Amino acid sequence: MNARLTALLIATAALVPATAHAEEREFCADRPGLGTPACTLATGDAMVEIGLAAWDHSRDRATVDDDVTAGDVLVRLGLGETTEVHLSFAGYAHQRVRDRATGGVTSVSGVGDVTLAVRQGLAGANGPVAVQAFVTLPTAKDALGAGRLSGGILLPVEVDLPGDFSLGLTPEVDLMPDAERHGHHLAWGGVIGLSHPLGEKLSLSGEVGMFRDDDPDDANTDARFAAALAWQVAERVQIDVEADAGLSAAAPDRTLALGLAWRF
Repeated sequence: MNARLTALLIATAALVPATAHAEEREFCADRPGLGTPACTLATGDAMVEIGLAAWDHSRDRATVDDDVTAGDVLVRLGLGETTEVHLSFAGYAHQRVRDRATGGVTSVSGVGDVTLAVRQGLAGANGPVAVQAFVTLPTAKDALGAGRLSGGILLPVEVDLPGDFSLGLTPEVDLMPDAERHGHHLAWGGVIGLSHPLGEKLSLSGEVGMFRDDDPDDANTDARFAAALAWQVAERVQIDVEADAGLSAAAPDRTLALGLAWRF
């Protein structure tokens, strides 16, 4: 099934003419933040989004955890007026855990999983509502990825509010592998956020995300707050920075991330 899906996406992408005229529309990057935009790329347009670096830090009575990632890549391609496909690679990751009692350190490094996705706008190219389905292939070491095939569906919604504010909603339902790798279970949640321009090229956003993982052996809730700045340094290039604060025990205490998006 995985091979068939991959072949279908590649074959469809090959049908798009390389010289297709890119319709001008809003700069539509997935980065930064926790939610997902409802906009889509024009036919023949492509966007590469890179997570240059990110750091998660957590500590409790027993351990101190530091996770560093670099080189996450998302490639998006517009296939129709309101349709696009995604191919994302989780880049290099290094996880370090220090035992606070003994001082012992364990670590693991490697590359992450690969994800394929399709986004379909349901009310136009620039939103305000879309649907996105994805499947994640377990290409990473067990400690760095899902370990088995997983997937899910999202329903991004964007609403313009008075005063140049924009409200974003991203409900999501996933099918995730059990921690013991014997089956799958549901995970669900969503993100709600507000964004506002700080000028022609700069925008600020704040979001709250909650994701419930109903693993039969380790159910938990990841809740966090995220604040992000996005700076469109050129017509087709954006740089972003993000800072998150954990609101639940399952979320990292804090996260810092830096990235960019380039449409071409």
